[in-house]
Amino acid sequence: MRHRILVVDDSSSLVLSLAELLKYNGFEVETALSGTEALHKIETEDYDLVICDIEMPGMSGLEFLSHVRKDYEKEIDVILMTGYEDKEYFIEAIRNGAADFIRKPIDSKQMMRSIQTILNRKKRRNDFSEFYNNLEKAEFHFELDPRNFSKFAVSEVFHKFLRQNFDLTHNALNEILICVDEMVYNAYIHGTLGLNVQERVMDHNALQKIINERLQQPEIASKRICFHFSICHKTQTIKITVEDDGPGFDYETWIKKVTNEHKLNLEENGRGIAMLYHLSDKLEFEKEGRTVTISKKLPVNKK
Repeated sequence: MRHRILVVDDSSSLVLSLAELLKYNGFEVETALSGTEALHKIETEDYDLVICDIEMPGMSGLEFLSHVRKDYEKEIDVILMTGYEDKEYFIEAIRNGAADFIRKPIDSKQMMRSIQTILNRKKRRNDFSEFYNNLEKAEFHFELDPRNFSKFAVSEVFHKFLRQNFDLTHNALNEILICVDEMVYNAYIHGTLGLNVQERVMDHNALQKIINERLQQPEIASKRICFHFSICHKTQTIKITVEDDGPGFDYETWIKKVTNEHKLNLEENGRGIAMLYHLSDKLEFEKEGRTVTISKKLPVNKK
């Protein structure tokens, strides 16, 4: 069964262009030229994903996203597109529950990577069985073998656990899962594999070939990614730590850059730190950057 995607934009030429790209990549696609039209379609049809422009006349993309989150019981992942570079605009979109945020003009490779990541997350979220119930405090520690990294998504281990044990809003859960994915992915790409900027932006097949070659090297295959997750129901806080066996990096320079930048970094290089900085309450680095920890107070309603 092919995934169904709804593309929403007031530009008919862009809608047709994206529709052709998605159809070429094997998706079923429907289109809408306004947020109002898109909401009508969502009422009667099921979609795996919506790709929506923010700057539209009438109902904006942010207003559309707000309606989707408030008025529909079924969870629909939404990717927002924009030509704006204001970081507050981006953070508002993520906090309103956007699954991702892509800048115009559209980079087709980045969009396809984003779509695949979201759909993989959705599949594992739906397939994963009940985790734990009625825990006041829990801690988990995993060591990940890089050779098996592509077989699962760590964030999916916690999706139903968080949903069942905390009365989380979709937005809060979305922010946590995004942080987990960014932390583990960055540890894998940078710390374990040591991929450079040019390698990271290669197309899927070329990148996968390099990854497979790296993992054949004993010194890389022997590296581990350590993941520690603690959550306290009483204080309603969550703390996540990821450590890799890589050489580390100049995190202080990156933190200063993220703190002082007026435009949010949505590019591949540095994107992860920007996401963690803005979506967590506290971001810390240790061991020359090999260890990263985020802390977050959970906005929940007690059951």
